Amino acid sequence: MPYLTDLAGVARKTSLEVIEVPGWQTRGRGEMSDVRAVVCHHTATLNRTADMPSLDTLINGRPDLSGPLSHFGLSRSGKVYVIAAGRCNHAGTVRDPSWGNSHSIGIEAEATGTDATWPEVQVEAFAQLCRVLIDHFGLSTNVVLGHKEVADPPGRKIDPNFDMAAFRTRIAALGGTTPPPPAPTTPPTTPAPSAPAPTSSWLSWLPSLPWFEGEAAATPIARPAAARGRRDVLPAYLSGQALNVRRHVTALRDFRRDEFGGQPARPSEGHVQAVNALLATLRGPLTTIVERLDRAADAAQTQPSPHRVGLALDLKTQAHDLVRATERVWDFYFELFGQRQSAFGEWLDACDRITLDCYQHVFMHLGNERSIPAPPPFCYMRTGFSPATFRRGIPLRRLGRQLNPFPLVQLPYHRLVNPWTIGAILHEVSHNLQNELQLEQAVPASIERRLRAAGVPAPIVAIWVRWNREIFGDMVGCLLGGEAFVASLMDVIGRAPAQSFGYTPRSVHPTPYLRTFLSCELLRRMGFPERAAEFSRAWTQLYPAPRESTMPPKLLATARTAIPAVVDAVCETRFKGLGNKSLREVIFFEPRHQAMIDEAGARLAKGVDPGVVPERFLIGAVRSALDQHRAAPDLLMRNFYIQLARR
Repeated sequence: MPYLTDLAGVARKTSLEVIEVPGWQTRGRGEMSDVRAVVCHHTATLNRTADMPSLDTLINGRPDLSGPLSHFGLSRSGKVYVIAAGRCNHAGTVRDPSWGNSHSIGIEAEATGTDATWPEVQVEAFAQLCRVLIDHFGLSTNVVLGHKEVADPPGRKIDPNFDMAAFRTRIAALGGTTPPPPAPTTPPTTPAPSAPAPTSSWLSWLPSLPWFEGEAAATPIARPAAARGRRDVLPAYLSGQALNVRRHVTALRDFRRDEFGGQPARPSEGHVQAVNALLATLRGPLTTIVERLDRAADAAQTQPSPHRVGLALDLKTQAHDLVRATERVWDFYFELFGQRQSAFGEWLDACDRITLDCYQHVFMHLGNERSIPAPPPFCYMRTGFSPATFRRGIPLRRLGRQLNPFPLVQLPYHRLVNPWTIGAILHEVSHNLQNELQLEQAVPASIERRLRAAGVPAPIVAIWVRWNREIFGDMVGCLLGGEAFVASLMDVIGRAPAQSFGYTPRSVHPTPYLRTFLSCELLRRMGFPERAAEFSRAWTQLYPAPRESTMPPKLLATARTAIPAVVDAVCETRFKGLGNKSLREVIFFEPRHQAMIDEAGARLAKGVDPGVVPERFLIGAVRSALDQHRAAPDLLMRNFYIQLARR
C-alpha cells in the first residue's frame, strides 16, 4: 500500500476542522503495508492549557526518536491535524503484528494523561475521526484499540487514560457505511471493559509517549530457529525492568479517605489531600526517569548494543532509587493513617479534637483577622518516653527532606494509656502555634531585650534565648490548661536529681529544675497564687539542693531575676503576630475555668456528660478526678475517651 494520501479527505467526512500540516503527503518512515487497526494515544504533555502544544514533536520527533510519531494529531478543542501519510513511529512493540506501525493508523490526542476527565468536544472529535477511518478502510470497531491494549508486554502503556470499551461503544453508536468484517484472527486480549479513568495520579501520570517499531538497526538481530515462537531472554528482560518499576510506582497510588474506614477517627479529607499533594511533588523527577527508562528499554530491545543496554540498566537503577524514596514517604503516611483503623483510633481522634480546640481558641481571640491554618494538627502514636511535634512547612528527614504538609503531634503510648498526663499535647501544639503566628523570631528577640534590661549577663541571656521554643511551649501550655498542665509537666521532668539539675550546653530544653518555676510564676499571674506556691514548695522539697547542679553558677544566681523577666517577655509582650496583643490577652484561663474543670471531673467519674467545656479542659478534668480518687484509673480513662468521641 502506498502512502495514504487520502487521509485528509477521509478526515473531512467528519464535522470537524481539519488542518493539513505542510508536507504531510510525503511524510513517513516508509510506505504502509495495509491498514488493519486504529491505535489511540494521548501525548502525556505537561502543558495543561495550550490547544496542541505537542504538534511539533509529533511532526519532527524527539532527539531519541525520529518523527513522524502519528498520522493525526487531535487538539483539545477537537481540531484534526493531518501529520503524515506513511508509516509512523507510534505503536512500538505490540502483541500482534496486525497492530504494528506498518498496519495501524496512529492518532495522538493532546492530553496530560493525569486528568480524570477529557473535554467532551475532544472525545466527540476522537470518536468521529475513528468512525470515518474504520468506515474508509472497511474495519470493525473491534480494531479501534488503545495503546494500552496493544503494547507488549501488557501493562507497558496506559494511554489513552479513558475506558476503551465505552469509547468503542460510542463509535459504534455513530453508525457507519461499511458492515463490520469478521473479527481479526488475533483479537485483542484486552479484557473486559476497563474501569473509568482513575482519579489517582499515581496511575495516570505514567508516561505514554509514542515509540517506534523497527527503527532500523544497522544489522538485524537474527533469532535462532529453536527460539522462534517465544521471546528471547534479553528483550524479555529489558521490557520487564521498565514494567516492574512502573508497577511499583503504580502501587504507590494516591490515598483515599474511605480506605481507612468510616469511623470518625479516620483522617480528614484535608489531611488525605495534603498528603496526596506532597506525593505529587515527587512525581516530577520520577515521571521523567520512568519515561526515560521506558524509551531506553524499548530502544535496547530493538537494537541491543552495549551502549543502549547499559543506559537502560543505569536508568533502571536511578528509577528504582527514586521509587524507593517515594515509597518511604508513602509508607510513613500509610502507617499514620492506618493507626486510625486500630483499637487506638478513638484515642488519637480525641487528641486531634484537643489540638483543634487549642487552635480555635487562639485564632478566635487574635487582635487581627486570621483564618485557622488547615489541615489542623494530626496526632499519631509511638512507643518511647517523650512526645514530639513536627511543624508545618519544615523539611523532614523521614520525608526525604520534603516539606511537612501539616503539623504532626507524636504521642507515646504510655501517655495515651494515662490521659491525665497528656497535657503534653498543649505543649506540642504550642510549638506549631509559634510558627503559625510568625513568632519564631519575635519571641527570642523579646526574651533578649527583657533580660538585658533586667541586667542579666550576656552569656546567661544567650542561654535563655536558646531555650525560647521550649519556654514558649511551656508558657502557652500553661495558659491553655492551667494547673493541670503544671502537674503534667512535673510528671515529665521530675526525675533523679542528676537529671533534673543537669545542664547540657547547646540543648534547646531549659534545665528541668528551672522549668517548673517558670510555669509557677505564670500560674501565679493567672490568678492562682496559692496553687502556684504549693507547686513551688513541692518542687523545692523534691530538689532541695540546687547548688549541686551542673548549671553555670551565674545562671542559677540570676534565676530569680531572669524567670519573671522571661515570663514578661513571652506572655506580657504584645506581638505583631498576635494582632498587637499579648499571649495573656489572647489565651484566657482563670479560676472560674478551674471550677468548670473540677465539676467536669466529677461528672467524668460518674460516666455522665461532663458538660459544655472546651476539649482541652477534659485533660484537667480527668486529672482532677484521679487526684481526688473519684473513680478507678481504668474507668476514668474509658470515660475520658468516650466523652471526647461523642463530640
